[in-house]
Formats: sequence, C-alpha cells, structure tokens
Amino acid sequence: MPKSSRLDPRFDWVGPPDPVGKIRPLKLRIVENETEYERKYRERREAINKWNMAFWREHNELFDREKAAFVERKRAEKGDLDQLTADEMSIFYKDFLNSRRTTLADYNWEWYRHNFSLVWPAVRVNFIRFRRLLLRR
Repeated sequence: MPKSSRLDPRFDWVGPPDPVGKIRPLKLRIVENETEYERKYRERREAINKWNMAFWREHNELFDREKAAFVERKRAEKGDLDQLTADEMSIFYKDFLNSRRTTLADYNWEWYRHNFSLVWPAVRVNFIRFRRLLLRR
C-alpha cells in the first residue's frame, strides 16, 4: 500500500495484489485501548499473512522461471518462435504441479494449522470487543 495513503484506523485494509505472489496484503487496524491479547492476536494474523505471502511469492517466482525455461527449450526444439499450444503447455503445468506436490500439501496442512490456531483467539478478541462496546453505552 502506498505510504502516502491515510488509512482510517477503524477498519482493516486490503491492498492491491502483490505483482508476483498475487496475494493481497492486509493492514490490520489497531483498536483504541488495544489489550495485550488483542495485540498478540493481531500480530499473529499479520505473521500468518506475511508467511502466506512469502510462500506464494517464492512459489510463483519458481513457476515463472521454470515456465520460461520450458518455453525456451520447446521453441529451440521446434525451431520457431510461435506460441506454444495449450497441449504443449499442459505438459509443463502437470510436471510442475507434480514436482511441487509435497510442498503444496505441506503448505495446505500448515495453512489449516495456522488458521485453526486463530479460532479461539478470535472468539476471545470478539468477546473483549463486544464487552467494550457494551460498557461504552
């Protein structure tokens, strides 16, 4: 997100997608009188988002490098500069995903673990915020 943007602190903000990782960054609000528990929850969410963005950035950089090498190799074999067909590219996509199968499965399990670990803290933070809302009246 541009540094010059003035963000309304009452809301979480979602930025434009990262050009490589394709994941949108989050700017989580810091509530007034943030408790220690709310701060830890917010920081944990930020850390998970950062981990997620880093994974997809690395994955997509590898994908782009390997795709470019595949296209160059195929064009050299064919001896022309035409676009590769969808069938030719499907070979690359299949091989790439098969080679990353374990990494992607590990990512999925880690993603579920991270998100599941946020359930109880989210309930607790929402209770804190609901209580704060009631006491303001």
